[in-house]
Amino acid sequence: MRKILIFLSTFFLFNAIAFSQSTDFNHQIGISLKASTNGFGGDLYYRATNKVAVKAGAEYLKLNLSSKTLNRFVDEDVNITISNPRGNDLVFNSDGKVKTGAVSIAVGYQVFKAMYVTAGVGKYLFDSEVIGTPLTDLTFEKQDIPGIGTINPKILKEDLGIFNITVKPSNTIVPYIGVGLSSFVPRNKSVSFALELGAYYVGSYVVNANIPTGVKSENIDYGISITQEQRELISGLISSELNTITADINKEINSTVNDINKSIEPYKFYPVLKLTIGFKAFEFKK
Repeated sequence: MRKILIFLSTFFLFNAIAFSQSTDFNHQIGISLKASTNGFGGDLYYRATNKVAVKAGAEYLKLNLSSKTLNRFVDEDVNITISNPRGNDLVFNSDGKVKTGAVSIAVGYQVFKAMYVTAGVGKYLFDSEVIGTPLTDLTFEKQDIPGIGTINPKILKEDLGIFNITVKPSNTIVPYIGVGLSSFVPRNKSVSFALELGAYYVGSYVVNANIPTGVKSENIDYGISITQEQRELISGLISSELNTITADINKEINSTVNDINKSIEPYKFYPVLKLTIGFKAFEFKK
């Protein structure tokens, strides 16, 4: 599907440029500003004939999403809680970062006075990340150590580190098709306005995850001053707990990754709703 769309977009592009070479017309050059679901940006355009124009430009958008905002989007708590039968549950606050956009080239063909079609190819800039920041310390079972007494080992939340889950497209060079109302670029006037609905065919996405790096014995806080020998003894006693908790964190994060994969698998197209304003800079005879 992707190869067919790229072929059609490229075919449309080169045929339109070739067609423009044989047409007697006052050629035009200008700029076009755009705001869309894929970001904000602009294009340089070259109007080759009365009905054909070529645009090249970029658009970009970056958003930081708090856990409260994510909660409203999915209508459920996005924080991750990992059960700990020997102490307090481990809770991670989940925030998100999303960036999207494209560097693209496209051809527009003015089918009617108030309608055009467009096709092109772009470098897709989509990248998203979920970041889990620990809200609680990781606590372990109390230990009674001869000569020391009862201790309450834990790893402070500041030392646990974050986990992150990234979502990126498997394809970065993607085809685009769209249809618009009004003019692709200015025609009889110096300014044009258009509303365009289109889509990038992005195919599949790749989801990766990294667990917190601080879940290790070196970061355990025993709450008292002990010797290195005593530290090694205690860390040996709780090593099985540490392994179990590490496995639980991995399991929970992998489950989240699987949920994300299932939810995004059907979405092969990235929809774009775009508002453009074109400004004619100058025109010339070829």
